Amino acid sequence: DSTMLALHGDRFEEIISNHVNASMFVGSYAKRFVFHLNCLAQLSDMLPPCPSITAEASHDKSHFIFISHFKEEAGTEATLLLEAAKSIIREDPLHPFYDIAEPIFIDSESLSNLGEIKAAVRRSDNLVVLLTPGLLSRPWCLVEISAAMKSMVSIVPVELQRPGNHFTYPDESYYRRLREGRTLTPDGIRLLRKEGMKLQDVEEAVRHVFRQIALPFSPHKSANIRHAELQDIFKRCMASVQD
Repeated sequence: DSTMLALHGDRFEEIISNHVNASMFVGSYAKRFVFHLNCLAQLSDMLPPCPSITAEASHDKSHFIFISHFKEEAGTEATLLLEAAKSIIREDPLHPFYDIAEPIFIDSESLSNLGEIKAAVRRSDNLVVLLTPGLLSRPWCLVEISAAMKSMVSIVPVELQRPGNHFTYPDESYYRRLREGRTLTPDGIRLLRKEGMKLQDVEEAVRHVFRQIALPFSPHKSANIRHAELQDIFKRCMASVQD
């Protein structure tokens, strides 16, 4: 069943412009409608159902993915992941995050203090954590992970597949040393305490990360392999948005 409405264009524009959410919805629908028409071999005035439009209209997050990484070990790879992910989204007007100004976010681009970083994490749907040898010794990375868990932001571990990068997954020995304050410098421990984070809370957040299997990302392999790996990362991230 359906209902067809005949609307005068000028009057419709006048009414709809007074409602921000409705305007965003109409703009998104119009772009997808034009994109759909350009893909058709036969002209039609019917746009197939697109659940992502409704999801986008009610979406209140600023970022689809926040990339957490240890800059000295994964700065280049994080940028490569950022650009590849943005490209996938920008090339697909039907992607639910196409209209978000900054769908993929790296802290090094815009932020300089932990307060801003934690706020950006809370405004993200997913925290993608790039696993490198020194990651779990960096207090800023631990703050991001802990903030994500506290805010119920989905955390997706991604292991960089490259020569020289060997991430050692934490075992009970690591967690014991973390609780005893032997995996961080005194300055690092003070930073966590300043942010209101206990070592026991950090331990719980790290354990939470590794209750799932890490996905691979191979920056030095072919573009086809990187694209396939990125699609797997997107698939897991989208699952958190659809829940």
